[in-house]
Formats: sequence, C-alpha cells, structure tokens
Amino acid sequence: MLFLYFAKEIIVNNKRNNPMEWMKEGLKLLISRSDKEQKEFEKYNSLLVLSRIRLISLAAIFLSIFWAYMDWTIIKNGADGIYSVTLVVMHIISVAASAAFLIFYRRITGKRKNKNYRIIYNTLKIYVFLYILFGAISSINSQRYTGNIYSYIILSLIAAIAFTLKPSYMLFAFGVNHMIFLTGIGILCREADLFLAKMINATVLAGAAFLLGFIFYRQRMKEFFYRKKLVENEENFKKLFYVNPYPVFITRLDDGKIIEANRRACSLLEINAEVLDSLDGIDCYIKNDSRLALQEELKEHNSTFDRIVEYEFKGKQMWVTANYELIDYHGEKCILTGIMDITEIRRAEEELSHYASFDSLTGILNRRMGLKKMEELLEEAQEDFMEFVLCFLDINNLKDVNDTYGHGEGDRYILTFCNMIKNKLNEEDIFFRMGGDEFIIVFRNKNKSQAENIWDEFVKQFDERNVQGEFPYNITASHGLFYYCTGMDIDLEQMIEKADKQMYKEKQSFKREYQTKDGMD
Repeated sequence: MLFLYFAKEIIVNNKRNNPMEWMKEGLKLLISRSDKEQKEFEKYNSLLVLSRIRLISLAAIFLSIFWAYMDWTIIKNGADGIYSVTLVVMHIISVAASAAFLIFYRRITGKRKNKNYRIIYNTLKIYVFLYILFGAISSINSQRYTGNIYSYIILSLIAAIAFTLKPSYMLFAFGVNHMIFLTGIGILCREADLFLAKMINATVLAGAAFLLGFIFYRQRMKEFFYRKKLVENEENFKKLFYVNPYPVFITRLDDGKIIEANRRACSLLEINAEVLDSLDGIDCYIKNDSRLALQEELKEHNSTFDRIVEYEFKGKQMWVTANYELIDYHGEKCILTGIMDITEIRRAEEELSHYASFDSLTGILNRRMGLKKMEELLEEAQEDFMEFVLCFLDINNLKDVNDTYGHGEGDRYILTFCNMIKNKLNEEDIFFRMGGDEFIIVFRNKNKSQAENIWDEFVKQFDERNVQGEFPYNITASHGLFYYCTGMDIDLEQMIEKADKQMYKEKQSFKREYQTKDGMD
C-alpha cells in the first residue's frame, strides 16, 4: 500500500509537469544552492537519517527473538543447508550491526558540540549501501527456498524513503547493488522466462525506489530551506520589532491578550515585559474603539491603518494613531499593532476646536457653532415632529456699564449674566452668543407659554441678585420669543428676525422706563 501511495504521487507529478521538466526542476534545486547551504542541509539530513536508522536498529534488536524462532522453524522443516546457514548468519550480522550502530549513535550524538559530520556521513553511506546489499543478498538466498525477491524490494523502498542521501550516491548504491542482485538471481534462477520476469520487476521497482528517494530528498531540501527562511524572517522580524523607535506590541486575535511588546511600548504603557502574561487583554485599555469591530475589519482586509484610538493606562489618558496587521505568530492568529502617541496633538486640536466653537469670554457656544446647531435642529424637525421656542436676548445698559466702570466690569456683567442663564437651562437646550450683548436661547420641546414661564424665572433670579447689591448696576435683559413647530414654512434667518423685533420692542420700553427713572433721580 505504501508503494502504491508513492507511485500515485509520481504519476500525479508527471501529470502536472513533463517528466523531463520535473527532473530539471529537481536538479536545479539541488545545484542552485551554495556550498555552505548544501553543507548545512547535509548536516540536517545526516542527523535525520541517523535518527531513523536508530529506530530501525532498535526494531531489529526487538525482532531478533522472532527471527530466531523463524530460523529454527525453517531449519526444522528441512530447508536447504546453505540457505539456512546464510539466513542465520545474516540475522546475527543484522542484530550485531544494529547493536554496534546504537553504541556509535550514542557516542556521536552525545553532548559534544562539534560533531564530526564527515564520520557521520561516511557511516551513513556505508550503512545505506549495506542495507540495500542486505536486501539483495536476502532475495538471492531466497531463491534456494522460496524463490521470491520481496526482501530486496522492501529494503530498497525503505532505504529510498527513510535513509535517502544525495541522489548521486543513491544512484551509485542502487546501481551497484542491483547489478549484484541480478548476477546472483541469474546464477540461481535456471528458467530464462522466470529470470527475465524477476529482472524486469526488480529493475522497475529499483528505479521507482531511486525516484522516490530523489523526490523525498528534494522535498526535504525544500522544507529545510523554507524553515530556515522562516527562522531568518522571524529573527529579522524580532530585530525590527524590538529596535523599532515606535511602540509596537502583539496581541492574540481571539482574546486581545498582549503576548509581546517592545521597550517603547512597555515604557508608554508603563508595564514590564516580564509581567505581560499577568496582564488582561487590551480591551480594558481601549475607551473609544471596539476590538470586535477591529477583528471583523482585519478578517476582511488583513490590515487597517491610521485608526484613532483612545487608551487609558493606570488612570493616564492617551490618544494614539494605530496601525494594525493580521499576522501568524507562533501558530496563532495575532494582531501586530504599531502606535504613535498623538495625545498632545489631540489636545491641541481639541483646544483649537474649542476656540473655534465656543465664546472665549463666556464659555458658551459662539455664533458660528450656535447657528450650525440650529440648522441641524431644523433638519431634524423635517423628519420628526418637533417644537421649540427661540428666545432672542439683549443685555440692558451694557454700554453704560462699559463707559462708567470700564470694559473689565462690562465683561464681568456679561459673564455673570450667562452663568445665571446656564444654570437654569436643560441639557437639550441651545445657548449661544450672537455677538456683543446679544444672545440666543432655544428651548427644545417647549411652547411659548412654557418659555415665558422660564423667562420669568430668569427675571426673578436677576432681581434677587440685584437686591444683594453685589454690583453698582442692575442685571437686566430684554427678550423676544418665536415659537416654531414642524410644518411651518420659515427659515432660520426669519425666525431670528421675528424674535429680534419682539426683543427690540421690549428694549425700547425698558429704555423709556430707565430714562424716566433716571430723570426723576
């Protein structure tokens, strides 16, 4: 069955390529390596063959009892004397040679660092040659009793598959032993037709054995250099990984466990490389991203770059730009992660964004961001029913305060006013500065009556503060309201204009009243 399997492999290879092309490819592989690379492979192959011969030797010693019983049975049944003596002697030699080889193996593969590979290789060449010769002699001897050639075929196949050495030497070993085999069979086989049949079968199988040996040798060489390349690549990867000037770490795809981290990563994350095994997965450090979402993206694209991620390590918040690559690491699917700390850049961006969106004095939304929020609100109102009240505010007497007490006190007036308003607003409401002394409040989900009640609360709060006498002037403001609900045909500019007109009326009334009081005083 084993032979049929390998014969099938030969046929499959021949179907894929022209036999001559296949041989050329194999020979090219054998001769394309440098002397140094060839020696490295021969050392590896020699130790591999040596270990396999050890197993065969152990098997031979264990089978010695069975052989002794078999020999005794054959002799007892009246086998030919020469055949019996030859069989017994060959079995004794086999056991003795196996024992001698095991002693040699133990000494040559001991703790010695500098092994003499020339002695090993020459010993293997002698062993393989004698192993095939042993099969040839066994089959020649079998002509005296059974007439089969199984021993030669079986041992030749074992030598080709398990003990294969350089193809040039294997060709020599098979060629010489085959000639010895044919000579012995020719002498003992008296029928020409029978000899011809055995010669053809043995020659075909010897050729097949050599070809199998060539295939295994070639495949073993490819595997050796492939593994060597993998080791070199891994070493290069480790060098690049650990000397990388940026933080780099490797996490398992399944659970996010950190299994490798370079110095920069350990320093950034404030961890020791020695305690990586005791750390939880990376999930507990990520705040604004999902590892599961990252997994799905990596499974689809194998990599993703410039992903902005927020980490938190031991209470320290950090923003990074992260690049991820799906890799195979020690037989596991892992994620190679390279990060760059952009915390300061992020903070600068947030600060710039804040300045671009918020009024520097009051801390509330500025005109640009406030109008943008209202545009978004109107778009939202187009899809779902919504109502809100736009309240246009104007601080009273701000110019007088600036002229009388200075702009510093005027800024204090504005800031105090805004803080009092903010404290009474809901989170969903919008409050922003239109400019100077003008402000807009949007009371969401309120009608005009409700908005007026809220404004009354503001006025009451102003009065209470004025009674305390904290400021040499009164905190007051004029307001105008405009009610909006979904379905009204009006734009933002028109809403503000209508609320502004309402505020202006109240402002004029306040001025008249203020001037009257001032005149009485």
